[in-house]
Amino acid sequence: MQSSSCLLDGHIRETLKITLREQDNAAAIIEEMPLLRGRGRADLAFVNGQLCGFEIKSEADSLIRLGMQTENYEAIFEFNTIVAAQKHLTLARERLPRTWGIIEAKQVDGKIQLLPHRRALRNGNINNSALARVLWKNECLLILRSVGFQTRPTMPVIRLWELVESIDTRKLCRFVREALKRRQVKAAQLQIPYDDSHTTVAIE
Repeated sequence: MQSSSCLLDGHIRETLKITLREQDNAAAIIEEMPLLRGRGRADLAFVNGQLCGFEIKSEADSLIRLGMQTENYEAIFEFNTIVAAQKHLTLARERLPRTWGIIEAKQVDGKIQLLPHRRALRNGNINNSALARVLWKNECLLILRSVGFQTRPTMPVIRLWELVESIDTRKLCRFVREALKRRQVKAAQLQIPYDDSHTTVAIE
């Protein structure tokens, strides 16, 4: 049983969401975003002018899976940051690439404080194949048509992903950002939970 003073994921997550929302109230904030068709998940994605991924490590967590999580995040996000309890900071610095940002989550007088230790730098390891597979089928169709590809609604989504992969990475990041923000807006309008599990259709 965890101590009542233990700094848990939920405590950090809520403070991080509030902090990010204060920075940009028009951004999409996505919790538990699937990566690589479910191979992993991002604790929190912040989508505004960039695709930003945040991995949360509370006092109750370990860093055993950090290597695999790093690869998953770097396949998708333009900027990556770990938000971790003080006990994880030394190991995080040793194991994470220099491009990762590091934020310490600290409890002071019953309140969570987020203290930046290292600024995130642009990730150069984005995988176009992984990025394309964030998209739903109708999103792929719209994107491909916008860049001049001839497509048909009957084409399998796997073929559409393969075509999307050929788009320049920076441009593809922009298309994915726009798609994710549209999804969250539509979900909010329909008052349904944001769901990124679909592979073929988006909310219409």
